[in-house]
Amino acid sequence: MPDYLDKVKRYAGVFGTGLLRQMAPDIAGGMLNELFHTWNVDVDKVCRDVQDDRPIWDDLKPDQRKHLFDAARSIGNLNFLTVEVVVNGIKKDFPAVAGLFLSWPEAHDWLTRQLDILKREVLSSTE
Repeated sequence: MPDYLDKVKRYAGVFGTGLLRQMAPDIAGGMLNELFHTWNVDVDKVCRDVQDDRPIWDDLKPDQRKHLFDAARSIGNLNFLTVEVVVNGIKKDFPAVAGLFLSWPEAHDWLTRQLDILKREVLSSTE
């Protein structure tokens, strides 16, 4: 993830926050794709996590949380972070998981809740 954060900082300095906000979904998609690789996500893991209502926030290491805080501070908010951004970020490397989030309502709802929790946690830490 540090590679993406470096890009965020570089673009913020050169182009300002307007362009950065436009690029945020693509940057976030790349970050999420990396996280999915780190967590070895597959369909079985997602099914278990959805059924157990397991929070993603607990899987984030302190340095990963810091990157999210820094990105939110640079961009101004995380409102762009949606299920669609996650799906677009992972669909190439994790097509079955992306399809699961789109076709299984419980998985879609679970991911929506997880993103809401993530946004709330980051917002509470950046205020």
